[in-house]
Amino acid sequence: MGQPQPLSEHERESIYQGRLQGKSQAQIAAELRRSEAVVGKWMRRIRDQGLLGLQACPRGPKQHGALVRFPQEVAQAVLELKRQRPGQGADHILSTMRAMERFQEQKLPSRSRIAAFFREQCPTLIRKRHKQSPAQSAPSKATAVHEIWQLDIQEKIELADGSLVSVCNIRDPFAGAMIASHAFSTKTEKRWRKLTWPEIRQVLREAFTEWGTMPDCVQTDNELVLVGNPSDPFPSHLALWLAGLGIKHQTIRAHCATDQAEVERNHRTLNDATFGAESLANLLSFQAALHQERDLYNHLFPSRASDCQRQPPLTAHPELLQPRRPYSPENELSLFDLQRVFDYLATFTFERKVSASGTIGLEAHQCSLGRRHKGKLVKVRCDPVQREWVIYEWSALAETGQSGEQGEEKELLRRPVHSLNVQFLTGLDTSLSLIAMPIQLTLPFLI
Repeated sequence: MGQPQPLSEHERESIYQGRLQGKSQAQIAAELRRSEAVVGKWMRRIRDQGLLGLQACPRGPKQHGALVRFPQEVAQAVLELKRQRPGQGADHILSTMRAMERFQEQKLPSRSRIAAFFREQCPTLIRKRHKQSPAQSAPSKATAVHEIWQLDIQEKIELADGSLVSVCNIRDPFAGAMIASHAFSTKTEKRWRKLTWPEIRQVLREAFTEWGTMPDCVQTDNELVLVGNPSDPFPSHLALWLAGLGIKHQTIRAHCATDQAEVERNHRTLNDATFGAESLANLLSFQAALHQERDLYNHLFPSRASDCQRQPPLTAHPELLQPRRPYSPENELSLFDLQRVFDYLATFTFERKVSASGTIGLEAHQCSLGRRHKGKLVKVRCDPVQREWVIYEWSALAETGQSGEQGEEKELLRRPVHSLNVQFLTGLDTSLSLIAMPIQLTLPFLI
């Protein structure tokens, strides 16, 4: 015996009318010559869904998908728009469809349904979200002269002779003074280059010498040369040199230039005064213009910066000429303490994965652990007393402390710290007791 035929639309309507008339399930089944089970199923659907329950359900497996309840043309349009504009997200695609005439009267899916549809149909077109760094607190503010110096770099300034220069500017935000402005030629065969950390060290050293003092802190943005690799907490060589001198290196928050608005405004002041035809003739004339403008600003310009109240910075803050932490170039080696560098490094923990050749990267060098450790996840810390790298093995279990127990780190081995010595970080010859260094002095003020 074959399968019974599905109820026709007339039969379903008869069930609905019979129910309204108060007929029993058995009576309706006898009139239609159908089983009571079939009639009962439709009566329950009519009870739960009303007239919508009269519609026949398609047979076969239930369809799934984020946009299964919407017409096929809607899903097709969503997919086509995403393939045409892979960089746009669900909000953008939905807004575009709402503006299309053919969808003016059409009910459209929500942005969450469209986003789910993208994950189903075109996951390779979805932009990967980067792990957000924890929110940074704003850098500390200066409360005295020479407490914090802000350092920033202007890049790709074109001169009349075809050369490109970058200017390293330093400003004291508390006193509103221009501490230093030094231009470097950065043109290369291809285009231009970034400043190197020894060049930035040179500018700071000249500023220390001119003002006879070191600040407590140097604040910079997050340029690679200033802070090191952003994906690795290993400090930059500039930060290590500053640490050796007992100077804190402080950075602004990512993408927040207003954290050092004073030195940013300093760029504009110098631009207005030095970007003339004569000043931009060549590097020598440009550097002379920078020095002259800086001297004029500090001695005579009625500054509205900080609390100068339209007085020149040196008039409003004569303490600028009083050393906060006295410095002279011939005494830098005695001021530099390598132990401070290792104490600073000891505050960091570096995570590494041992390569197939049994090495990890440290200090821009490859440190060998041996092939027997390949593929292991290790943590590296500095032992400031022994001045060695201490390598520990660790696992995800030890890191997360599953089952309520914190795993113990296992020390694998130790390796000496190679390149971090006084001569490398300072660039000075440690064999000489008296260092004669060329210092670029400020030009006499011209009126």
